[in-house]
Amino acid sequence: MAEICKISNKILKLKQGITGSAFIIAILVLGLMVFLAAYFISFSLAGSSMANSQKFATQTYYLAEAGIQEAIFKLKNDPIWKSAFETLPTAWDPSCSSWSIPLYQRIGGIFSNGGYELTVNNLGCAQAEIIAKAFLEINSNKKAQRIVKAKVFKAIGNSDLTFGIFTGGASGNVDLTMVNPLRVYGGDLFIKNNLNINFSSDVSVDGKILVGNNYLSSLSQVSSLGVCAFNVCESGCDDSTECPPPVIEIPPLDFDSASPSSYLSAAQNSNCGSLRSDGKTNCVFTPAEFEKVLWNYYPDISFPLGATIYVKGDINIRAGQSVIVNGVLASDRDINLGESNCWTRPEPPNLRCGFSSVQVIRPGQPDDNFPSGLLAKRKLNGGQFLGFGSAGMEVTGLVYSGDEMKFQSVPGPITIYGGLVARKISFSSTIAGFDVYFDPDVITDTFGTASYSPVIIVDHWEEEY
Repeated sequence: MAEICKISNKILKLKQGITGSAFIIAILVLGLMVFLAAYFISFSLAGSSMANSQKFATQTYYLAEAGIQEAIFKLKNDPIWKSAFETLPTAWDPSCSSWSIPLYQRIGGIFSNGGYELTVNNLGCAQAEIIAKAFLEINSNKKAQRIVKAKVFKAIGNSDLTFGIFTGGASGNVDLTMVNPLRVYGGDLFIKNNLNINFSSDVSVDGKILVGNNYLSSLSQVSSLGVCAFNVCESGCDDSTECPPPVIEIPPLDFDSASPSSYLSAAQNSNCGSLRSDGKTNCVFTPAEFEKVLWNYYPDISFPLGATIYVKGDINIRAGQSVIVNGVLASDRDINLGESNCWTRPEPPNLRCGFSSVQVIRPGQPDDNFPSGLLAKRKLNGGQFLGFGSAGMEVTGLVYSGDEMKFQSVPGPITIYGGLVARKISFSSTIAGFDVYFDPDVITDTFGTASYSPVIIVDHWEEEY
């Protein structure tokens, strides 16, 4: 019996020990679970905070970017901002240091709890640094903020060109392929970037061939006073100043500003009532209105003497149309010459086909300062149905495109008495001759008094957090 009692006591003590250990283990497990729960709650809160921070950072970035875009819009369109930004250099202030634009602030807009303030710092003539400081009110004690900077400028134009052919874009190449011949009389040829002459082309320039980057010629004949480029410097060049030549920006043309000297204003004051059947008398056309006039006066149409014809869209001369412009034909988009052989419309005879021709005449005497030419705000194209035999394109004036100019497989001769200006030019398979007779008076009178390029260029972006 005594032995049984001893065994019972030992079993009881063992149970008590096991119970105490289990309790300790339970406490440890519970503590670990509390720790993990706290950790996961903290992790979730941190993730939520990071997500909110990212959201607010993105919102303030786009808010600041909206401020930059509003500043650029105001520099283009707000009379006070535009006038200040486009201050002209003078003898007593050649760097235009006098202009300023006051601090501008916008509250609300994209986000009701945010806004931005704009600072425009004067960097010179039509040059500025825009600083957009955006903010969002998250709560009474917390604010998100982003600063974005952009440098902007407009090129100062110079219409006193000495170039029969000029390209002034950053990618302002001239590519010649099977051009027989291309001749420039009485002036130079200026290419801001590369000049590529290929495949049995024949190029003759009375002056110099000035190339801002590289000059390449393959299986072609080239004659000039000298090729002056980054990679070529012939004997006719001043190797200290012309190899490569100094950078020159494409001169500006005032297509459609509110100025009385813009071509849109000139067209509004020109009289085309004798050609129109829609009751209007000015020379401003939509593309549909202009095509209606061409169709009604097919195949030959001569626009009024001294008139500026302005089309708010594309101009298409095609299908055997012969067009005489006694002044300026301008488009705020593209001019396409002889790219289509046929043309259909609902009116009889419904279908017309043939080779087209274009002639631009400068009105008045040479010293009357009348503008004349073909002016495309964007592109100008000459195609395989422009001219045939002795008829093609003859322009006494300026041939201008703000973007690319292209003449491809043109069968008729092209003659320009004035000059040719574009951002980029390509000629291919122009077998009937392309002749440019440089006339600085024609070029200067057609460019007019515009001082700055119509395009604002964003130099670079810089973000600050």
